[in-house]
Amino acid sequence: MTRPAIFNFDVQKEARTITIDRTYKAPLDPVWAAWTRADILCQWWAPKPYECIIKSLDFREGGRWLYYMQGPQGDRHWCFFDYETIRPKSHFSGSDAFCDEHGVANNIKPKVTWEANFSQADGRTTVHIVLHFASPEDLEQIIAMGFKEGFSMGLDQLDELLSHQHA
Repeated sequence: MTRPAIFNFDVQKEARTITIDRTYKAPLDPVWAAWTRADILCQWWAPKPYECIIKSLDFREGGRWLYYMQGPQGDRHWCFFDYETIRPKSHFSGSDAFCDEHGVANNIKPKVTWEANFSQADGRTTVHIVLHFASPEDLEQIIAMGFKEGFSMGLDQLDELLSHQHA
């Protein structure tokens, strides 16, 4: 598979951020839907061979997405995302954390604050994400867990999904 026109993954340890830019050859509406609708989000979010199982997704300010990634041996990694601000079809922000099946955060793995911005030009949509970490150590822990590889795989899966929808 060829890489999209834009794919950047920039780690700034001093600033405690990871910035990701990804452009899709698709209009804004299906890209926004892929990030905000459970029926689409679960199709690409988990890196293969894991699958994303969504327990609930309440996409509104103050809402929560609770899900787990299940591996081929049945291992489950629970996570949540708490939505803070939403500007339809342009921006959402919030925080995520690893948790138990009841959505209680654990303190073993870092909590991450997300900002996701969506923009469209020439029939393409760019998603600009900034992840904020409480400390350089938290950022390093997420990187050591394989975040870049896993998230990149998910974004590739979204690219593939969008290409089939808009071929």
